[in-house]
Amino acid sequence: MNRKPIFDAIRDARGKGFTQDEVDRIDALLDTLDTAPALATGDELPEDYWPMLAKIESGNRPYVKASTSSASGLYQFIKSTWQGEGGTWGSDASKAFGGLFPSEQEQLRRAKTFTEKNAQYLRSKGIPINRASLYAAHFLGAGTAAEVIGADVKASAEALAGPAATKANPSILKGKTVGDFLTWLHAKTGAWAR
Repeated sequence: MNRKPIFDAIRDARGKGFTQDEVDRIDALLDTLDTAPALATGDELPEDYWPMLAKIESGNRPYVKASTSSASGLYQFIKSTWQGEGGTWGSDASKAFGGLFPSEQEQLRRAKTFTEKNAQYLRSKGIPINRASLYAAHFLGAGTAAEVIGADVKASAEALAGPAATKANPSILKGKTVGDFLTWLHAKTGAWAR
């Protein structure tokens, strides 16, 4: 559902009856409403996924930046994904989010909308939605995750993931089979992706 007219009306009402805090709370509520129809079509996203993801990706540090990429924040968004989810990125490539400081709530909202898109794709490929499959999609991208999860366990995870993912995560992908990757994923998430 397109909420843009509602968002615009609320934002225009700032100073005319709504405080900034009220606008932010309504904004968050509308984000939640936007994901409701998608959730009704399949498995709900596990609520214990978000704290697990933040712990794995950043050690719960909201403004940490990866040394191997632009990955930033609690959920280690890369620049293109963050911007694709509507986030703003600063100009200092050496800092998380390019030097900006999005709130933890904004990071969670964007992680949830991004993850729901991943879940919809995984569902369309017949993959069960759980912490492992969602984390695989976060880690590899939904398309590659679906390929890896569906591949023979003896197939090369490195070849399926591609050179960029392998370069950024050599200890996880270089020379590894799909079985190795699925076992690593289980150790990280406590769930099996299949």
